Amino acid sequence: MKKCPNCGSEVAEEAKFCTNCGNELATGDKVKPKAVASEVQSENASEQVKESAAKQEAGVSLDKEKLKASSLSYWSWLVTAWKHPFKVKNETSKWSGLITLGLEGLIFGLSIMIIFRGYYNSANSYYSQAFGGSFGDNPVGLGTLITFFLATFLSALATTGIGYGARELFTPNRTDFLDFVNGIAHRTSPILLLNLIALLFSFTVGFTTSGVLNTMLVLCLLSITLAIWQFGILAPIYELENPKLDRLYILIIVTLLNGFVYVLAYMAVAAHYVSYLQQLF
Repeated sequence: MKKCPNCGSEVAEEAKFCTNCGNELATGDKVKPKAVASEVQSENASEQVKESAAKQEAGVSLDKEKLKASSLSYWSWLVTAWKHPFKVKNETSKWSGLITLGLEGLIFGLSIMIIFRGYYNSANSYYSQAFGGSFGDNPVGLGTLITFFLATFLSALATTGIGYGARELFTPNRTDFLDFVNGIAHRTSPILLLNLIALLFSFTVGFTTSGVLNTMLVLCLLSITLAIWQFGILAPIYELENPKLDRLYILIIVTLLNGFVYVLAYMAVAAHYVSYLQQLF
């Protein structure tokens, strides 16, 4: 008995046609099915590889398009926020606010790191010229950037959470937390621009007349950012409708809690620099 290569039915060795499907049989058909099956498997594997590659290319292309669309949407939202900070619009990704706060914290931390590195290098240079010695390698680096970034970002999240909690506690209205963060980031978006300007001037600080003046300018800009943040974080309290407690008392509570957060952030930063001083002296 042999098998028909077309339908697989068993037929007599001497049969010229398949009794099941009518396929014409030729000599050697007994081994052809294996060859045909092997070719089919090879073709299927090749097609699967091609389909997999096509899907991967389509996936990469789709991811790039999504990233481009998300970036353009975020930029449009940010420009609108810069133009009209208090005309809050939530027509953006829920993560836009967190991204903005993260960028502000990162740029602030980078500015502080550059300022302290500049003053350390300047002092080291003057000491070397006067006494012929050196303070050693500059200890201000990535640790400073991370410390100030975390202190800034986490304190921003904490104070935002305090404002959100006050809104949820004293009004019947309910808001998604990420939408609330977007609103805070929208109102305080000029901070990002001021931090960028401060970053540019931080490269020119030092123990020179221009360096000291630039340092004062940077500190002034950073003070303005703190004022903008405080005003932006308290703005939702002014906007509460029919609160269970008078807005003045809610403002007092929120301000006190925010002050506690700032003290914790200051202590974390101070502890970081105490460790630097211990290394130097």
